[in-house]
Amino acid sequence: MKLLETIQVRNGKPINIEYHSARFNLSRTELFGIKASLDLSKHIQIPKDCLAGIYRCRLIYERDIEEIGFSAYQFKPVQSLKIVEVPDVNYAYKWADRHIFKNLLQQNSDVDEIIISKNGSITDCTFANLAFWDGENWFTPNTPLLKGTKRTKLIDDGKISEVEIGVSDVRNYQKVCLINSFRELDFLAAIDVNTIKTMTL
Repeated sequence: MKLLETIQVRNGKPINIEYHSARFNLSRTELFGIKASLDLSKHIQIPKDCLAGIYRCRLIYERDIEEIGFSAYQFKPVQSLKIVEVPDVNYAYKWADRHIFKNLLQQNSDVDEIIISKNGSITDCTFANLAFWDGENWFTPNTPLLKGTKRTKLIDDGKISEVEIGVSDVRNYQKVCLINSFRELDFLAAIDVNTIKTMTL
């Protein structure tokens, strides 16, 4: 099964490339036993028409890099969220096949995006990690489906802290921010938690 790295290219420069390289190398080691590390910055050639603005670099790989493509970044606005319990979901590696997330969104089309809970613990939404604001500090669930590169950098920089966040804990926070390679930790873009819906069984 093919794996994926999605890298932001801003004005011709790959952003946080060292974090993408680290995840790429860890995945190859754990899945294929490959110990030789690659620096992705030496393998990504930015096309001339992608040197200004924000672009999405999509890198497909298994044991080796198989495909690298570029497309203009399109921001996905998210204003409504719903918590959905999915006890059997697993996404520890960034697989290119994301049908499970597409299916979940289709099943919950009454909101823009869903927050996935697993056995009562908050994990991620379908395309981003989560950061919750309690009025003083930012916290991210210690049970993510995928350890995103932006999430890892924010933890390393001391801007967010990992804690256990259950579904019942969400109301203890004021706002939630969606973070990924293209989405910054931004208070103004965060969503009020009191607007989050809960799936009714």
